[in-house]
Amino acid sequence: MLRVCAVILVTGLLGCGGGGQDKVYPVTGKITYKGEPMKGGGSIAFIPIEDRKGKSPGGVVNPDGTFAMGTYTLSDGSMPGTWRVVINQETVAEPQSVADGSGKKNPKSVQLVEPAFKIPYKYSDMMNTPLTATVKEENNVINFDLVEKP
Repeated sequence: MLRVCAVILVTGLLGCGGGGQDKVYPVTGKITYKGEPMKGGGSIAFIPIEDRKGKSPGGVVNPDGTFAMGTYTLSDGSMPGTWRVVINQETVAEPQSVADGSGKKNPKSVQLVEPAFKIPYKYSDMMNTPLTATVKEENNVINFDLVEKP
């Protein structure tokens, strides 16, 4: 369910707007927690720190912790500047719908991430995240090594 929400969030960030597009630069990276790739995957969003025109970039975090940011398409990049970074982790897979009468329905959610590897809430709190990223007018590789305590 969270992956669906992440895709909707990213699509919403990318789907609005019109003709005059600001120049964006490729942004890729990897998110780690406790020295390992962030488990479960999820989403990442860049939030403007200052008032600015244009769209905010977002991306999908893959189960291996890698991501690519997108503003007008899913991975075209971000406008330059400094951004607040919000990371959401997918920790549970919701049950999948199956055809009636198939006998294979599993009505239970599936735990994707053990409690020890759930990232702290602060990284998904838009107002209090400690993460920032600076995008330059070039190819950008930005990695985030999340920690349990500040």
